Amino acid sequence: MKAFIGTFINKIDAKGRISVPASFRAVVQARGLAGVALYPSLTDQCIEGCGMDRIESLSDAQPDNPLPNVEQDAIAHLIIGTAREALFDGGGRIVLPEDFMAKAGLTDKGAFVGKGRTFQIWEPSALANAQSAMLNRLLTARRREIEGSGP
Repeated sequence: MKAFIGTFINKIDAKGRISVPASFRAVVQARGLAGVALYPSLTDQCIEGCGMDRIESLSDAQPDNPLPNVEQDAIAHLIIGTAREALFDGGGRIVLPEDFMAKAGLTDKGAFVGKGRTFQIWEPSALANAQSAMLNRLLTARRREIEGSGP
């Protein structure tokens, strides 16, 4: 299965349209899909994206149970319940929902970040700050590992 990889920054027009990177469109179109699914990130100030097939898989994995466990209920509400399908137009663009843009702080540009099976859309400076913080956490954890394995 093809994966979403790389980082691409594209302009957002006045109507909230943004061009999806060609390599990301290829991932989705290889699955026979005409667009992507978007939902607000549960962990970061960005928009999460994937193919509708992933949303359908999450839905299919939900048990047919009137009393789901906490995790199943959270997935149903926070991902499936908020997801919106965004179809590609003739130019490979999608329309970003206004409320999603507001939550992610998106205005004139969006940074697409591939994460394998999913992708994210960030405000570019927020992405730079988040990546810097991630790197600092990783380096700190690495230093602790090295210090803890000494004689």
